[in-house]
Amino acid sequence: MQRCARTIACIVLLGLLSIVAFGSLSVIAPPPIAMRTQGHALDQGGSPLPIGTPIRTFVDGVNYTGGRFPGDTMTIRDGTGSFALLTAGNSKTNANVSDTPTVQEGANLGDTILYAAGDFTVATPVFQETSTWAPETIVTQDLHLGSAPSTPRILKIEGIVTQPAQGGDQFVFLCNPTGSTVSLADYYLERDAPGTYHGGSIALAGVLGASSKVRTNLTSPSWLSVGGDALKLVYKNPGGAAAPAGGRDVVVDRVEFNATSGGTLTWEPGNTIMGDAPAPGPGRILQRDAACTDTNDPADFSLATEPGVPAKGPPPAVAIIVPSPGQTLEAATSVTFSWTVSDEVFVSSYLHVWANVTIGNETIPLLTDQAGATSVVWTTRDVADSNVVLRVDVEDPFGAHGSASQTFALTRQSPIALIAAVLIAVVLLVFLIFGLRRARKHEEQPPLPPPAPPTPPTALAGVAPPLGGPVSVAGKKVCPQCHTAVDIADVSCFFCGYRFSEQK
Repeated sequence: MQRCARTIACIVLLGLLSIVAFGSLSVIAPPPIAMRTQGHALDQGGSPLPIGTPIRTFVDGVNYTGGRFPGDTMTIRDGTGSFALLTAGNSKTNANVSDTPTVQEGANLGDTILYAAGDFTVATPVFQETSTWAPETIVTQDLHLGSAPSTPRILKIEGIVTQPAQGGDQFVFLCNPTGSTVSLADYYLERDAPGTYHGGSIALAGVLGASSKVRTNLTSPSWLSVGGDALKLVYKNPGGAAAPAGGRDVVVDRVEFNATSGGTLTWEPGNTIMGDAPAPGPGRILQRDAACTDTNDPADFSLATEPGVPAKGPPPAVAIIVPSPGQTLEAATSVTFSWTVSDEVFVSSYLHVWANVTIGNETIPLLTDQAGATSVVWTTRDVADSNVVLRVDVEDPFGAHGSASQTFALTRQSPIALIAAVLIAVVLLVFLIFGLRRARKHEEQPPLPPPAPPTPPTALAGVAPPLGGPVSVAGKKVCPQCHTAVDIADVSCFFCGYRFSEQK
């Protein structure tokens, strides 16, 4: 007792120290109290089902059934067909927000629960009755099997290809492990989406023979997320009298897959308590065994080579475009190297590319494992070297490898050329400034007024040009040499010196 008391005291003390150190205690909400269903499981005629018959509850193809308290069983326990079971709920806060947004742990409030006499690994009868999930609820009701004609046959998702080697739409294989032909028109493919059980669907058509499989194309190269997703095969319930699940559609198979690193299936309701199978990479298929075995375990699936794709092909090819052989590039500048890649098995976008430059003993990585890359920008080193090497390596998803190298030179610009370039730039700048200033001055100068019309010369009235000698006009005479009017008494022209006495 003393030891117990000391232990309790230590726990309390540690709790108080935690409060002092961190200011508050981190409280994790407990899971919701499961919903309990109890009653009798009967066939369509009202007779009890055999003792040991499994009873399961499903939401969106996920089995959330449990038996966690005395008296709770997941099978029929007596000759009257009595059963009692729990259906787990998804943990939520008081604001109805999930405590675990990356994984759905159970039914949400208001979800429809389907009851089945099995777990859909093989042909499974479905009961007519359904329930609406709510926490801390006890539902007492008898269950009756649905009519056989409207009960789904058990088809399976046999294989998933999300990244076909040659590109194009994704595709899946469906298998029929039963001994009779099944109409695919009674089924469709569906995926979840964040926050909804119905994120998109694809109708099926045709028939699937007994113990056979068929390929079905999806509608795009990205209908499923290659990093991880959930795919369901859903039975299209015809309804009618005594229809199973109250006439609602029934998920008969569900596959959750996720990449081992960087997986994208981290959201509700796609990621559930079901285990995740590995995501198939380029040229790979996620598939069941030849017998289409289903045990509701990720181990049912394995990765294999996509049908029709060789396990090993020729190596990929790479050809460097820039730099060209022996090309000289200026040092300390930005340059874009480019190349082409190709492969006989895979589209180029799946090829992994590495690129590096070697200067002397130094190797400079430019690209590291970039899928489908065909160029890279590099700022050249400020060195002069005539033996610089660009190397590009390419690897396909199966490990086949190819490479190419190109030698080029780096050169520095000479000082004379640099000085000349600077002088030319200065001269161009001066001319530019001069031109701008002249243009601005011209814009600021006010416009000149229009020129005045020319004034006609005033002619002496009555004076005619002389024809050879002095002409006398109103006390004036005109010099015959320079045609200037002078006084009539003048002996000579004071303008040009002409002597009028010389005139005969």
